[in-house]
Amino acid sequence: MEMQEIEITIDKEGRIQVKVTGAHGADCLAITKNLEDSAGVVEERTYSPAYYEQPVSEEHSIRIRRY
Repeated sequence: MEMQEIEITIDKEGRIQVKVTGAHGADCLAITKNLEDSAGVVEERTYSPAYYEQPVSEEHSIRIRRY
């Protein structure tokens, strides 16, 4: 599993910018939901190319043949 990181920047006017790395698909929205809910109204949302990728599954499967 890739490490997920959140970078939070607050400018002089108090605007908050949140950047998520290491998340794919809508996982980034789930990661930032509590922060967004407590910080106020989202003015703008920009999606990185990773948002449009499907999460990588770490499931492994094997096939066993009985002789």
